[in-house]
Amino acid sequence: MQVNRVNERWHRILLLDDDPAKHGTTRLGLPIVGGFERLQEADPSTDEVVNLVTRTTAGRASAREKIAAHGIAFASLVHPGVDLLGAELEDDVTVYANSCIGAESKLARSCVVLVGAVVGHGTHVSEGCIIAPNAVINARVSLGDQVYVGSNASILPDLRIGAGATIAANTLVVGDVPAGATALGVPATIAQVVERDRLEPAAPPAARFSGQHDRCRLEAEISAAIGRVLVLAEVPRGANFFDLGGTSLKAVQLSQHFNDHLGLPAHPLDLFRFPSVAALAQRFAGSRPATPAVQAAQQRAALRRALQRR
Repeated sequence: MQVNRVNERWHRILLLDDDPAKHGTTRLGLPIVGGFERLQEADPSTDEVVNLVTRTTAGRASAREKIAAHGIAFASLVHPGVDLLGAELEDDVTVYANSCIGAESKLARSCVVLVGAVVGHGTHVSEGCIIAPNAVINARVSLGDQVYVGSNASILPDLRIGAGATIAANTLVVGDVPAGATALGVPATIAQVVERDRLEPAAPPAARFSGQHDRCRLEAEISAAIGRVLVLAEVPRGANFFDLGGTSLKAVQLSQHFNDHLGLPAHPLDLFRFPSVAALAQRFAGSRPATPAVQAAQQRAALRRALQRR
């Protein structure tokens, strides 16, 4: 809307959403007229479309694929107050207000830079990346395809972030991040998703959850906790927490719930390493809950070790 006020490009702006509950409502005075199927009524010779999906990079890519199937041209939206001097932007890029795009930086197709985010000079942001509000990407950083950088995260200069990686909110990245990994914490700890068939055997059945009956009970408790945090009636044991709607914040909330109510020594990174009910149950089977004081001491020691390695 702000782009159109400065230089009127569109005579009519409509919103589409595949959630039927939103149909017939408005956002900032713009009507939500239906789902993506309404694109069948668009005229490819005159109409344009913008992909506003920014919750996850996978969701954004999926939405783009659905939209592209209708043959409508994608438009870029760049807030008129953003200085782009010396920057290179491909088509289908969205840049929100109060963000900063440094000279000689490059934003590839389908990237989005949200409110207040900083892309340092010489940084290369590859296709389909999402940079959340107030994130700071310093100079000469390289982001692979579909990287998600969370709110208030900071990436130090000259680092490489692999394709599909996630930088959690409020994280300080001080080293390269491999493709598909998740960085979380200050300084960042790197986690990679572990496939269920690669998990190490569970600890001996001497602890709280042992045997088939207790394993089933543990899975039921984990499933109920995930359902409570994500407001889901049913959680399939093999479903990925983040595909079900999980976020970095939800991971923190769920790990706290595990600690407080199930007595499991959980950390938010566990949700990235073991993102399903089955994987979490195998992770925690045989674990002995640590006391809060012991957990705090362990976390402080881990932080000291990380800082000493810098």
